[in-house]
Amino acid sequence: MKDNGLRGAVFSVPMFFKQDKSVDFEALKNYLIVCLKSEGVEAIFSMAYNTRYRQLTDEELFEVNKLCCQLATKYDKKAIIGHAYTITNSELNDYCNGIKKYNPYAISLLYPERYYGIDSALIDFFSIPKKSGIPVLIHEQKLVSGFNGSLIDWPKELLTAVFQDSNVIAVKEDSKNDQITADVMNMSRKFNFDVIVAGGGKKRVRKLIKEIDLKCWLNGSLMLFPEISKQVCDAYLNQNEIFTKMYEEKIETPYFDEVISKIGWHVGHKVALHTLGYCELEEREPMPVCPLNELEFYKKIILKINKSVKAI
Repeated sequence: MKDNGLRGAVFSVPMFFKQDKSVDFEALKNYLIVCLKSEGVEAIFSMAYNTRYRQLTDEELFEVNKLCCQLATKYDKKAIIGHAYTITNSELNDYCNGIKKYNPYAISLLYPERYYGIDSALIDFFSIPKKSGIPVLIHEQKLVSGFNGSLIDWPKELLTAVFQDSNVIAVKEDSKNDQITADVMNMSRKFNFDVIVAGGGKKRVRKLIKEIDLKCWLNGSLMLFPEISKQVCDAYLNQNEIFTKMYEEKIETPYFDEVISKIGWHVGHKVALHTLGYCELEEREPMPVCPLNELEFYKKIILKINKSVKAI
């Protein structure tokens, strides 16, 4: 794999706001430093959804990604950054020319339009960062059909056409379909890129490590506890079933079954990070927050899970 490959859990970058709704850069910086100081965290990933790109101005987004790059460089780690949620090819080119001086490991590209079966439009979009010398991470989530608005998987011909570009250094495999994940993993060996799997939690990670030799995944529950990331990632990669099943039973399953499944990933994740003292419980509208009359209930669950982490 390029640059010795990505290994273990990639940590997505959350977004913190103050009570006046301004970006809380200080809190974000403090959280990222905790992550980057952890031996088990190799890369941080600023992305469209978790990092609330829709709630940021273009200037704020640039500053957030600049901060990610600077901190990753300081701690000898990798920063994967993204781009404005809606963007033209020309604007993407300008953005890449501006951010390249901060040496991102890669820019994650999420196709900003509907898919009409015209592959050249996607190929052209994904090729833009090459002009600036920035490697590309393809965010391969389901496309929105331009014909009926349905969500559709990438056609295999499109996968091949996009992934064979030598500037593609990694793929965020977000189809949530095990067969497509296996196909993309096979392509990664042919075209020499990393695969970061998203969706399905640690049980799916454990399954894919065993079945297709998965090496890298997008973090979920471990984002709350970066201090144990090396121990957890090594256990999964080395297929230590005693440890991994304990982690799932005590940490992963309670978090997803008792919090995330009730109020959703983005709302629940903010509750968890707030409970652990990383941030305010604030979002910019129209992003919702956990109702205050339910907050204490979920806080108790998070604190109970935190006790289990302390016992590891």
